[in-house]
Amino acid sequence: MHDIFLSYAREDLERVLPLIRALEQYGWRVWWDRTLIPGQRFSHVIEEALDASGCVTVVWSEAARQSYWVEVEAGEGLRRGVLVPAKIETDIRIPLGFRAIQTADLVDWQGDTSHPEYVRVVQAVTSHIGEPAVRITEPAGETASPEPVEERPSPESRWTNSIGIEFALIQPGEFIMGSNNGRDNEKPPHRVRISQPFYMGVTPVTQVQWEIVMESNPSHFKGDSQRPVESVSWNDVQKFIAKLKEHEPGFTYRLPSEAEWEYAARAGSTTNYCYGDDEARLGEYAWYEVNSGGTTHPVAQLKPNAWNLYDVHGNVWEWIYDWYANYSIATADATATSAVVDPDGPESGSNRVIRGGSWGHGARDCRSAYRVIGVPGYAYHDRGFRLLRQL
Repeated sequence: MHDIFLSYAREDLERVLPLIRALEQYGWRVWWDRTLIPGQRFSHVIEEALDASGCVTVVWSEAARQSYWVEVEAGEGLRRGVLVPAKIETDIRIPLGFRAIQTADLVDWQGDTSHPEYVRVVQAVTSHIGEPAVRITEPAGETASPEPVEERPSPESRWTNSIGIEFALIQPGEFIMGSNNGRDNEKPPHRVRISQPFYMGVTPVTQVQWEIVMESNPSHFKGDSQRPVESVSWNDVQKFIAKLKEHEPGFTYRLPSEAEWEYAARAGSTTNYCYGDDEARLGEYAWYEVNSGGTTHPVAQLKPNAWNLYDVHGNVWEWIYDWYANYSIATADATATSAVVDPDGPESGSNRVIRGGSWGHGARDCRSAYRVIGVPGYAYHDRGFRLLRQL
């Protein structure tokens, strides 16, 4: 996932790189590299990157003005109300649909982060996605202040939004993702670093929470509004998230990446389940085929994991943001001394990932590393989801 989608003409890369570096050093994650691997379709890659970004920053130049893709990308940012434009050439005739928007003037900008026009860019980005959770280093070109820098207050360890979804703060860290004890698609185990803190839903989204936003309840198993919502497809979940953002425009919600989900579900464990390897104890933590009675159950009725997340095993499968694929060669090379950082999965695909097992599945399917293909448009009454809120 990324904070900023940076749209620019390929011919301008050398002039755009200082802006990329400054934004990244400020702490934001920037998508900008348009290099594709064989077999990828450019339009799919761009669409996925735009969907995963909270803000679109376009850098106008003569080359950018004549670029079909820059205009398409800027248009998507404008449509979503998250466009931050800047120009790097004087007398540029910005395309008609974008001329009425205030544009930062970076023509004479040399990387100085105290420059008023660069400051305007930072302020505009912040208005859309908030301050970065962690400042990575001093911004490029900035002179160190002799005065002590005031630290931003730490986020709350628990936070509840306006429709009652409770979130737990998950701090950055490293873990071993995957397993040698399961199916081939769980191999090889590899080291992953989660570099940014985030809020994870304490439980799967419930039926009452879905109803507040969508004014309907698609669930097969009704009768208790605290049961997890199910019979929702991945596509349905995206509609829910879009409407939730209308309720709470100041926050960025999404599905977790596969790495974020497994990191949070494991909660520091290296075993098959969040509590250990003993299948006989799974009923203390999960509603699965042995104890579910063939139905879902209200959330948070059993034991949580060590980070106070409930129902990470069983009850309902949880949709993941990532496209499904086997772990990559780069992943396989991760060792004890090198880690894959914030993996997002492939840029495109046919199927998404679902995780965690369900009320109708066996103990092995509920393991932390178990991964299953999910068709994005398919809904069934064992599939729900858990939300992530970016800081």
